[in-house]
Amino acid sequence: MEKHTENSWLGKLYSGLSYQIRNFSFHATTVMFVAVASLVFFIMLTQTGLGSNILMTKWVLVRFAVTTLSNIPYLPIVVLALPLVGGFFELYLGRKSDKKRDVMIIYITFITLLLIMAMYPKANDGRMFMQLNQILGLGLSFKVDMLGLTMLFITAILWFVVMIYSHDYMMHEKHRNRFYFFLSITYSAILGTIMAGDLLTMFLFFEILTFSSYMLVSHGEKRESIEAGYNYIFMGVLGGLSILLGMLLLYGYTGSVTFISKAAEFASMGWMGYAIILLLMLGFGIKAGMAPVHIWLPKAHPVAPTPASALLSGIMIKVGAFGMLRVATSYLFPLVAQISDYKDPLWNSAKGVGGIVIWLGIITMAIGVFFALQQSNMKKMLAYHSVSQMGYIVLGIGVALYLGAKGAMGYSGALYHIINHALFKSLLFMIAGVIYLQTHELNMYKLGGLWKKMPLTALFALIAALGITGMPLFNGFASKSLLHHAIIEAYQYGHPSFRFAEIMFNVISAGTVCSFIKLFGFTFLGKLPEEYQDLKPKLSAMHLAMGAVAVMIIFVGLFPNYILDFFILPAASSLAYDPYFISKYLSDIQFFNMTDMSGMIWIYIGGAGIFYMGIKYHLFHIHFPQWLHIEYILFYPVHKVMHWSCKVMGHCSCEADVVELENSVDNPFATEESALNPIRMGLIERMVTTITVFTDRYEMSLIRSDVTIFTIVLTTILGLLYFFG
Repeated sequence: MEKHTENSWLGKLYSGLSYQIRNFSFHATTVMFVAVASLVFFIMLTQTGLGSNILMTKWVLVRFAVTTLSNIPYLPIVVLALPLVGGFFELYLGRKSDKKRDVMIIYITFITLLLIMAMYPKANDGRMFMQLNQILGLGLSFKVDMLGLTMLFITAILWFVVMIYSHDYMMHEKHRNRFYFFLSITYSAILGTIMAGDLLTMFLFFEILTFSSYMLVSHGEKRESIEAGYNYIFMGVLGGLSILLGMLLLYGYTGSVTFISKAAEFASMGWMGYAIILLLMLGFGIKAGMAPVHIWLPKAHPVAPTPASALLSGIMIKVGAFGMLRVATSYLFPLVAQISDYKDPLWNSAKGVGGIVIWLGIITMAIGVFFALQQSNMKKMLAYHSVSQMGYIVLGIGVALYLGAKGAMGYSGALYHIINHALFKSLLFMIAGVIYLQTHELNMYKLGGLWKKMPLTALFALIAALGITGMPLFNGFASKSLLHHAIIEAYQYGHPSFRFAEIMFNVISAGTVCSFIKLFGFTFLGKLPEEYQDLKPKLSAMHLAMGAVAVMIIFVGLFPNYILDFFILPAASSLAYDPYFISKYLSDIQFFNMTDMSGMIWIYIGGAGIFYMGIKYHLFHIHFPQWLHIEYILFYPVHKVMHWSCKVMGHCSCEADVVELENSVDNPFATEESALNPIRMGLIERMVTTITVFTDRYEMSLIRSDVTIFTIVLTTILGLLYFFG
């Protein structure tokens, strides 16, 4: 009887279902389908006025679900705690089964996405704020407004998709349990940073993010991974110290670190106000990959596992840009009731900082795209393009500050490009990972013709390339158009020197086009190398994840006004921007106009021309002398100060102590003899070596000095107590 049942159609159905439930792809496909349906339903609701209007809907079940989820007590805490608590369960499950752990991960990230979607009504109405008093003295606070919700939304979507992608990829990596555990901590830290209602809360979660993501960068445990992690953590700590100093000064001068307007206080501080805001912008700018403090980024992305690279570039560096945007608009922008018009003196602090930030954005764009064109390793090229694209965002933030009440175009462009860059750059890194798994090669000059073996991957690569280069009908076109309009407004309403910044904007955009002609051409077109003739790649959950991101790129490209109208403009309208300006130039903007679309023709022609000249004259293989590298320019003063300190304090030449520095072939100060015994050292390694040399020589004398001083002070105190006690 049992045998008969086993052979029956019911038994076969049971066996088939049991197999599918044990199959990761089944869970990934099912959850992806439900997620897509949820997003479609969310879009339908927002189009009909999701917010307080949802409470009056005739759809009782929908009203009940949204109301229940959005009214969960301490919802921000629940959202950031879910990945963190889940990480410990994943750690336990991972010891028994990789599949069970990974299935749990995609369900946790999906639930997190649903909870973030449920925040929309209260965030849109400006009613989501929570205060935890008596914690760390000042207390911790959380708020979710439309700026924060926009960041939460794109973070949750991408994290969910990359977790589906990571299952098949990470099967080729070691220490998977450790990787996913720190990934969960990183996710929770990012959510906490975004939802922070004051600078102290943001700083705490931002520092947790730095230390947890260090484990992702150094995961490979190879020499280059450890060195990249070393650079990353050093720069991260430097950024944290910059934020900490700025926060202490801010609290000392204003008595508060809450994200509320302090324009009046900054106006009365003079140079100290600029010092505080620039310290904060520097701290967050390091994480954002802003030049000249971007040096960690091109080293970290190529060595991290591809899922980590996709999230590093797609999400983590955006947290830095978000911090810059949150701090600047919260502290420098006046309240509407405080200003009379766009020329009000309370805008002066924002305008002063904004002018500096615009040029930092242009410099970051230029450095990133130039060095991207010199790369043969596709992940390193994408890393430099992350620097360049962050320059676009920093530029937008600069215009948002510089133009004051008329800066809504820059604000909208920056926030829109945060979303768009997260999409196409994460997809590009995922594509690089798939190519590496199939070919074990990242040098694009050694590839070619892969579209014949990997047509679906080639299609996704083309979509991502069209997105990042700003092709109309793909997502990058909308945000780059807004940013282009913003820089034009900067010289129309501001200083005429920004006309040069607009020219640079166009040239750099052409350089981006050239770079992705190079990437797609050398990787997917041309002749297929002999060693890849037998490639037979199979469809997997990685293709499902890449396809989902590709569809989002196209959706945003076809319907650019949706994100602008329902996320970005509500965020901009909550600030002191001129409502008439927003209504006239942004509310009903027509993205597909002949001026902007025809302008892209010249950008693409320019990109093709740069590619032709680069190939003909070998401009993609320029090797600069070591003394022109930015690391060495930054290190030179440290080197000189160390020598001077040695001579003054110890009356010695220090030649024996700095042998490690002088032995570096990359060292611009290296002697001819030292080049015979080369030791490659980067900026961070040499700075640490410098400090070590100094402390090794003087720590005993410093200790002896401290003991002497302590003895004198203690003796004096005892003497005073004896005579006057």
